[in-house]
Amino acid sequence: MTVAEATESQATGQEKGTIKITVCMSLSGQAEGAKDVYAEFQKLIDEHQGSAELSERGGCEMGQVGCRGYCSRDVLVDVYVPGQPRVTYERVKVANVPQIFKDHVLGGKPFAKLAAKPDYYETLEKQARVALKNGGNIDPESIDDYIKVGGYETLKKVMTTMTPEQVRKEIRRSGLRGKGGGGFFTGDKWEKTANAPGERKYIMVNGDEGNPASYMDRSIMEGCPHQVLEGLLIGAYAIGATDGIIYTRSDYSIAVRRLNMALEAARERGFLGKNILGTDFSIDFYVHEGMEAFIGGESTALMSSVEGKRPFPKAQPPHSSEKGVFGYPTNLNNAETWATVTEIMKQGADWYLSMGPENSPGCKVWAIAGNLKYAGLMEFDMNTTVGEIINDYCGGILKKKDLKVVHIGGVTGGFLPPEKLDTKTDYESLIEAGAIMGQASLSAYDNSACVIDLTRFSIGFNESETCGKCTPCRIGLTLIKNMLDDIAEGRGKMEYLDKLQGMCEEINVTSLCGLGETAVKSVLSGLRYFRKEYERHIVDQVCDAAMCTGLYRYVVKEDECVACGACIKPCPTGAITGGTKKVSAHIDMDLCINCNACYQACNFLAIA
Repeated sequence: MTVAEATESQATGQEKGTIKITVCMSLSGQAEGAKDVYAEFQKLIDEHQGSAELSERGGCEMGQVGCRGYCSRDVLVDVYVPGQPRVTYERVKVANVPQIFKDHVLGGKPFAKLAAKPDYYETLEKQARVALKNGGNIDPESIDDYIKVGGYETLKKVMTTMTPEQVRKEIRRSGLRGKGGGGFFTGDKWEKTANAPGERKYIMVNGDEGNPASYMDRSIMEGCPHQVLEGLLIGAYAIGATDGIIYTRSDYSIAVRRLNMALEAARERGFLGKNILGTDFSIDFYVHEGMEAFIGGESTALMSSVEGKRPFPKAQPPHSSEKGVFGYPTNLNNAETWATVTEIMKQGADWYLSMGPENSPGCKVWAIAGNLKYAGLMEFDMNTTVGEIINDYCGGILKKKDLKVVHIGGVTGGFLPPEKLDTKTDYESLIEAGAIMGQASLSAYDNSACVIDLTRFSIGFNESETCGKCTPCRIGLTLIKNMLDDIAEGRGKMEYLDKLQGMCEEINVTSLCGLGETAVKSVLSGLRYFRKEYERHIVDQVCDAAMCTGLYRYVVKEDECVACGACIKPCPTGAITGGTKKVSAHIDMDLCINCNACYQACNFLAIA
């Protein structure tokens, strides 16, 4: 039995000889109807309780699990039969439940139509799952499930056999870097906070993700809050923290509820509060629900929010490790980092160093989307290349189309062309290629995507989410957005390209915080690798992906036009003439405003 199989067995209760059905109750799972799927399975179990056919199979029970990462395939349902491999069902609807129950639970034969294919299990097995280790395997609302798979044993080892200095040394030796995008060495931050003078010291979780393409912290907090909490407790012991705060977004309702449940359960078991595990170390945590603002994830803005102020970034130094929340030394890491701390202290620095390149050891969770077979959350060794993620883990581009662009780092990230698929996913390699890790989102697109259109979304989002404190971000992003709009709507000029380059470089070095510095990456990388696409929009007035509606040109197919005149009345500018008495309609593009009214009005598909 492999370690993964042993973990599953302990978590699911297979050792009891009963069949167990688990349903993914992550946010994406519930959005797809997981609660109803769960209720339907429970209903069938209750109906067959005591029946001969179910008793012969050893009985059956239900359970919930957190996010495994394959969110595009929710609702995910696992069926565990003692002595047999787990079977995962994908995209399960309530209507599918009776057939799965009949075929698999009662009949012993998996329902092949919805059962995951072998490549699903292969991609799951190939991942370096550390922060996602328990996702999909245990009940996130049960401290007992976490303890069954070894939970809090590492905390006991650390607090009873190691000094705080030894813990900090092990984390520093592991080379762990913060997984929120900046990549700062965690051990260095811990050391500075531990050595900073102050009667109180804060330790915090950054669980705020404003990037619309990223959700790894949310899923980790939802899927195994105790793993995050255990890592946080280890860090608190290592730096001598007196107070702790778990900061997350108020709209992460499931994560907030499960975090509070985990805190209460940990207090009851003596893992949190006064004299933890019988030692003289005491600390408690609470969950702070922040406003849903992108800037809220920036460290100094986050701390201002905790203090009850508007989340404005502050210039550094002094750094938060010296003067953070409420003016006290503060150590802040994101949820994924804390979940990883637990595993490093369990398996040792050498184990973590065995993954990834020398400058970026270990692994990273990525949020993957785009025109791919598999999408969702996956965790990779940092030696993994962009091409390996797309082709080996995600099944390649759908419908055998060609890859056009890879968007890495979300709205503050950049674009890479197919020629850069050999780029490794460590911090420095991505920066050298023109992107950043950011909040670790990766979206791969075929030729149906337009780089200018994607860039407009990123810049538009950043412009709307800027805190407005510094001029480069507040004014510069608006000017850039306006230029991109002009290019997408046929008003662009070639001199815009040099102006965009210059403004982006200036914003990159003059913005107050890291969010402003990286907000222009999409433009800079787009001009670097896809300049010809910009030029085609400006010179030829053509968007090959047909995404920029401002460049649409409407024509009448004379052979198809029946001169009914239906297109003339809805045209607000009088751009259409003819269309009566067997005379085909004609569109004057100088008057046309691309409102699409004529196209919608034509019942004969005569307007293209």
